[in-house]
Amino acid sequence: MPMTHANSNRCAALVLLLCIAAPCRESAAQAQPPADETLRVQRLVALGKLWGAIKYFHPYLGYREDIDWDKAGVEAIAKVNQAKSPAEYADAVEGMLQALGDPATRVRRDPPGRAHATPADALDPSFRTLADGVLVVSLSRFGEEFSFSSIMQRTAAVATELPKAKAVLFDLRLPAPPAEDQDAGVNVVFQYGKLGNMLTSTPLSLPGERRRMHVGFVPQRGGTSGGYESAFFIAQRARISPGTSSKDLPIVFLVNGNSQIPPEALALEAAGKAAIVAEGPINDSAFVSTQRFKLADGVEAEIRLGELIYADGSTGIAADETVQPSPATGDENPAFQQALALAKNFKTSPGSRRHVAASASIMQEKPYPEMSYPAREYRILAAFKIWTVINYFFPYKDLMGEDWDSVLREYIPRLEKAGNVLDYNLTVAEMATRFHDGHGFVVSPALREYFGVAASPLRLQMVEGLPVVVGFLNEEAAKDAQEAGVEIGDVILKVDGEEAKERLARISRYISASTPQWQAHRAVSALINGPEGSTATVTVRDGKGQVRELKLLHKGAYLKGEISERSGPPYTLLSPAIGYADLDRLEVSMVDEMFEKFRDTKAIIFDDRTYPRGTAWAIAPRLTEKDSVVGAVFTRRVAMFPESPMGEIATSSTAQTFEQRIPRSDKWKYKGKTVMLIDERAISQAEHTGLFFEAAGGTKFIGSPTAGANGDVTSFCVPGGIWISFTGQAVRHADGRQLQRVGLKPDIEVRPTLKGIRAGKDEVLERAVDYLTKVLK
Repeated sequence: MPMTHANSNRCAALVLLLCIAAPCRESAAQAQPPADETLRVQRLVALGKLWGAIKYFHPYLGYREDIDWDKAGVEAIAKVNQAKSPAEYADAVEGMLQALGDPATRVRRDPPGRAHATPADALDPSFRTLADGVLVVSLSRFGEEFSFSSIMQRTAAVATELPKAKAVLFDLRLPAPPAEDQDAGVNVVFQYGKLGNMLTSTPLSLPGERRRMHVGFVPQRGGTSGGYESAFFIAQRARISPGTSSKDLPIVFLVNGNSQIPPEALALEAAGKAAIVAEGPINDSAFVSTQRFKLADGVEAEIRLGELIYADGSTGIAADETVQPSPATGDENPAFQQALALAKNFKTSPGSRRHVAASASIMQEKPYPEMSYPAREYRILAAFKIWTVINYFFPYKDLMGEDWDSVLREYIPRLEKAGNVLDYNLTVAEMATRFHDGHGFVVSPALREYFGVAASPLRLQMVEGLPVVVGFLNEEAAKDAQEAGVEIGDVILKVDGEEAKERLARISRYISASTPQWQAHRAVSALINGPEGSTATVTVRDGKGQVRELKLLHKGAYLKGEISERSGPPYTLLSPAIGYADLDRLEVSMVDEMFEKFRDTKAIIFDDRTYPRGTAWAIAPRLTEKDSVVGAVFTRRVAMFPESPMGEIATSSTAQTFEQRIPRSDKWKYKGKTVMLIDERAISQAEHTGLFFEAAGGTKFIGSPTAGANGDVTSFCVPGGIWISFTGQAVRHADGRQLQRVGLKPDIEVRPTLKGIRAGKDEVLERAVDYLTKVLK
């Protein structure tokens, strides 16, 4: 259900009060920057993408409130700006990653090539049985060329020795991290060779992996009807089932920090059936999902996506014994000797694993309102945040019509160069226009102050491409405007000496809109706003062609008790055959009485040219006799992994799609014709009402295209106390047709004219009555 918000005029006035022309800004067409500047920006772009991916997908940031990720990003930005070489750039990135305290998230500095050469006649798994019956199995040397079949053959040979052994010691130590094609051998031995199944007489559960996911974007302030959530999900690995010749025997895994440790080892240890001896410190990096990011300058990072999770809610690895590394090799190595002694005199005493929060926390963003003009690094951080949220959560990214990566490259230097509070706020607002969303409002103290916190008394609308007075905001506004000499139908020519056309163009530069008609509506609604108590000098041309100069006050009181654009009862009979309902004023409590009044009519005109009061869910069920009518199709983005090429996968996305059905009603159904009056003022719930009526009763649309922005509203903030909203979920017609950036399209197109407004006519309504009169004959 789309979020209910104020009608479009009120929304435009309160959310983006624009009146004073912005100062001349530098042109978007710039001379090509020098090569070193281009590289610097490329480095920052890559850093921003990495920072954003970690923010929403690293498991620690789902519950670790002690990690200040904003600070880590800001400090890295400063270092990247000073980096003179790829190595210094890598160090800057590494410094940011270290804030996580996570060995699995790092800058990859591995030298190319294999960890170590392996003689062709010494491939693992290999084994030897000691005199006391301990079977020693080596799992570290899988050859220069990975061969699944040969590993499986050697694993089968190991399996034949297990029933004879009194204990088994698996040596998994590696002298260096494995190369990419060397890190699968151990898993082949245990997962495909089923070696783990022979080591237990009872079924065992492998530890799962807990990862983060987001269904839509949970708003950082305000409510929502979108039902968005952030959570952990657990990918549960398969169980170990005993084999036909399985038995319990002492098992020791000898590992080091480079080892590829099979998850079966952790399950056996957790069940008290195996011990782990570590030569030096170890961690869970080899067990969890990670993802690589190619940055600038050939630098590559790897980030953690998951963490181990056991049945008791703990995570990580806890060795039974840890031995300091030694240069000694073979059977004389201290770690080997300790592992062997433990195998002969078996007992388990694992260290305690770390317990983690059971659920994900919604980390509240810091708006930094005290930073009226944030430092350079925080201004760049604002670009990171805007890009990241829209990139992962904006449901209409495919309809944006922009290269979003290019927008990030463009606005990092622009936000850096913003020289004062106002320039910074305006640049943020302008960046928000680039995702082209009618719900993309930008709000901050600086913007409100600059663009004016108080409205003029006039209600304006674009008519024949001109800003025209079509009414007044409330009774006080009407009185003041009439005393100032304003007449309905006056065309606004200038505001404070500035041509209205130029003023509208400047205002529009900072308005995010799905369609030109919504952008024009928001701009004209704010054309004459200004500081509280100030006076605007407005030049108008009246219906007689006379040009007059008027003085209009700016008052916040004009927005209080705002009257409807239309008068008369909310619903009435236009004739015995045609009923009329103004959805701007019709309350849910009036719906049943309305239908009783219209029971004998043959048609109803629903006026949707502003913002309804949640009546669609009460009216639409009365327009159809069918059950389970689909009114709209919703799609929410489900973010489960960062956006970065993964092996053979170039891009991937996940979404939650569902059909919203019109509620069922046991009340009598209206079988007459229905039409809906629409124009650019209809947005969000107003458009959703049209979808419901269309699906339920085949309602025809008369007027002009609507705003083209539907799907609830969610929000986030950036440094400087700036709040940005956007559409949280995609909505389409019941048959799948696009609504966003298109709007409801009229079956019969008709627009108000200047002549008609001056004559007091409602030409759209008149056209609807004429259409129905002919249809009903």
